[in-house]
Amino acid sequence: MNWVYAVLLLTFCVTVKAAELTVAFGQSRPPYVDEVLADGISVRLFDAVAQKLEWQYQAIFVSNLRMDKLLEQGQVDISVEVQPNNPSLFYSQPFIAYYNYAIHRHSADLALNDINDLQHFSLCAWQSANEHIGISTWTENKADYWEYPEQKWQVADWLNGRCEVVLIDETLLSWHLQQFKTRPEHSDKKIQLDRLGKALLPIEQNPLWFYVGFSEASLRDAFDRELTRLKKSGRYDDIRNHFTQTKASAHP
Repeated sequence: MNWVYAVLLLTFCVTVKAAELTVAFGQSRPPYVDEVLADGISVRLFDAVAQKLEWQYQAIFVSNLRMDKLLEQGQVDISVEVQPNNPSLFYSQPFIAYYNYAIHRHSADLALNDINDLQHFSLCAWQSANEHIGISTWTENKADYWEYPEQKWQVADWLNGRCEVVLIDETLLSWHLQQFKTRPEHSDKKIQLDRLGKALLPIEQNPLWFYVGFSEASLRDAFDRELTRLKKSGRYDDIRNHFTQTKASAHP
């Protein structure tokens, strides 16, 4: 009986190990996630852990809102870069941080004492920013507040003057400015981050940490163990620095 049980247990473990997982990533957040190249900081960090765990997985790229829904509905096993808002799901330790700023293209002396000071500006923000930074009470009826599922259009609209202030992670903005060829070496627009009005958003969760969501606790536990090893080894910072060229530690 013990021998039979051991064989069945081994068979079960091999089956679980070989099963292909479905993993949802967001869209249009290079250098964090680039769905065209299936690459980016978060993609490589997840893959580094998955390889250690010998996980086989299929990656799909969807909007932030759809990523949450697919995990809640059990249509994917894992969602990368989500907020831990659903008590019926299982979330990793902090996975990736975004340092979010309000950046004014024309006013170099931008200052924010409170997050609600943003009401005085027209705003271009990332999708679900109103929930992430706690401004939904007044953005619902604000005609000049826009959210974007694709942040390249968020930056483009800001550059074209649709809004005064863009709410965005500084790494994301820098990347998009390079892509739009608006840096001094590429364009007469001479958009330089150090010359813009810039204020770190005055909210408790800044940097804003995102997590990896799981349908099963066992997947989360295994992932957390390997993610901790990745951080301690220095490879976590190496992957992030490869894209951002910053040498500051990016994990707690």
